[in-house]
Formats: sequence, C-alpha cells, structure tokens
Amino acid sequence: MKRMLAFIDERAPRDAVSALVLRGFYPVLLPPYSALGGAVASHTDMLIFRAGGTLIFHADYCCEHEERVKLIRELTKDAGLALRFISERAESKYPRDALLNALVMGNTVFCKTDTVAPAILEYAEAAGLRTVHVNQGYPACTVLKLSDTAAITSDRGMARALEGEGIRTTLISEGGIALPPYEHGFIGGAGGVFRDTVYFVGKIESHPSYNIIRKAAEREGLATVSLGSGGLLDVGGILFTD
Repeated sequence: MKRMLAFIDERAPRDAVSALVLRGFYPVLLPPYSALGGAVASHTDMLIFRAGGTLIFHADYCCEHEERVKLIRELTKDAGLALRFISERAESKYPRDALLNALVMGNTVFCKTDTVAPAILEYAEAAGLRTVHVNQGYPACTVLKLSDTAAITSDRGMARALEGEGIRTTLISEGGIALPPYEHGFIGGAGGVFRDTVYFVGKIESHPSYNIIRKAAEREGLATVSLGSGGLLDVGGILFTD
C-alpha cells in the first residue's frame, strides 16, 4: 500500500511524530550519521537531497543503518521514488557537513557550488536543472520552500539570491527557533509542506514573525499547522512524499 511518508529526525519531539501519525503520515525516523556533528547528525536536510523522484543519500550512512535503509528502500519503491548514493564521506565541520545541503526550487538548484557534493551538480546537469551559486552553505536549512515559486527565510543573502531568480521571498526575523547548542535554528529546518499545508515542529504561533509567516503561507493557498505545543525546533525539516 502506498503511504504518505514524512522523513524526520528520530530525535524530533514525540508529540510532533505522534501528530504526524494522527494526520495519516508514516514517519520515517532518521538515525544519526556518525560523520556529522551531534546537533545535526539526524537532520533530514543533511542526510537527504531530493530532486523530483530521486532521493540522494551518503553511501556510508546507509552502511551504518542497513536495516533502516532497507525499510526506506521498500517504502520509497512503493512511492515511486529512486534512491541514489554518493561516495563522499561527510565530516563534522563545515563545509564537509553540508555536502547534500542544497535547495531545489522548480528547475533551479540553489547551492554553494564549491562545497556541495559534485554528485549533486552532476545530477542537476543530467536532470536539466539550473544551478545557482549562493554563499550560504546550508540553503535547505535556512529557507522554507512554500512552492516552486515562493519561500520564507531569515537569511538576507538567500533572500537576494531567490528574488534574483524570480522567487517570491518573505524575509522574517532571526531567532524564535531552537537548535541546541547553537544560538538559534532556521525556518527551513523547522517544518515542511505537504499539499495545501505547512507543518511546523512546535508551535508556529510562538515565532516572533508568526503573522508574516502565516500571511506568506496563505498567499500560496497554504494552511499552517503546529505539530506540538512547545517552541519551534529545527530538526532539519520534514521531507514529505506522496
């Protein structure tokens, strides 16, 4: 049976995971990758690059978690998705921790081209996707993609890059999102979009820019849903499949 999948850090709050289940999703809990720093070792945007029907993982991450990846392979096959793997091993320090951290908006991939894995650039070229260089090494974390043509971010550099490519971009204030032990996390790591809804890990109303975020979502025909009652938490985002 085809399931609605929600890839998420296995350390995400239990109430958020339970809320996903209650809404009909099958949570795919991602275990930590030993090569990455502890705070982001299970973050979706550090472990998976998705473009269209393809999911790209680190090969040695899959070796570390063979049983979990076996399940992922079965689930994604049912969802009509293909898995690919890169041989480059990540490291705990930037930029080697961000090899898969790239943002796809329509037919454009935003990434720091000199630090992202070469396999991402090769895949983009083979798939006919444009590549736009940005100075931000974590574009998928700092930007919440609302649609192929609209996004939210607190990163001014990313906002300029997105707007330069015709993306409707809403700039919000920094902070209001936890990512221990760092000062704060980012909006792209705190949620994800599925069909007509933006789901947030924690209470979106707690963010200082809540009204701006809600209005930006509404302009795209999206409702906002909080997965839990605590403050927003950066878990590397939620990657949904249908």
